[in-house]
Amino acid sequence: MTQQVIDFAELQELKHQFSLLNEKLEKQRIVNEDIIKESMKEKLSYIEKWYQYRLRVCGIAGPIVSFVFMARYINEGFGHWGFSLLILLTGLVELYLDRKSYRALDIKNLPNLSMTNATENVAKHKQFRSMTNKVLALPVIVLIVWTILIASHYTWNLPVIAITVFMMGISISWGLYQMKENRKRLEAVLEQIKKLRE
Repeated sequence: MTQQVIDFAELQELKHQFSLLNEKLEKQRIVNEDIIKESMKEKLSYIEKWYQYRLRVCGIAGPIVSFVFMARYINEGFGHWGFSLLILLTGLVELYLDRKSYRALDIKNLPNLSMTNATENVAKHKQFRSMTNKVLALPVIVLIVWTILIASHYTWNLPVIAITVFMMGISISWGLYQMKENRKRLEAVLEQIKKLRE
């Protein structure tokens, strides 16, 4: 009888400790989920800001620059107003494609989607980004060359050409770097969604 009382007391103590362990594990799981969600929120917030900036530049700044440039150099002929029209058209095409990419990703709902749907959204987003890069490659190259020609007044002014190429190279490199970082952020978000769904 005494042995049964001792066994029962030990069993109760084990149950109590098991319950405490479960509570600790549950708290740890909640803390881990909160950390993962906060990390996802930070990564997606960065991508959201990047898109908002691009949409403002293409939708507002591009047309303004184009019209100001055209008004200022309207009497200079095709060399200048053709450049303005190309800026405007390129900006509008980029605006359209960026909006498609942004909508495909569905940043605001991405963390709440199932792993399958989140992966599909990211895959669609990658397709639109790839298509955007392909569609804009030629107009951007033409704009770069045209910018160099205008900056050098259609002459072989090597210092001006070198400075213009250098500045444009920095700008393009920075844009490519940001796109690469956004791809990494999205891959990390997918991994975090996978952890949350396990």
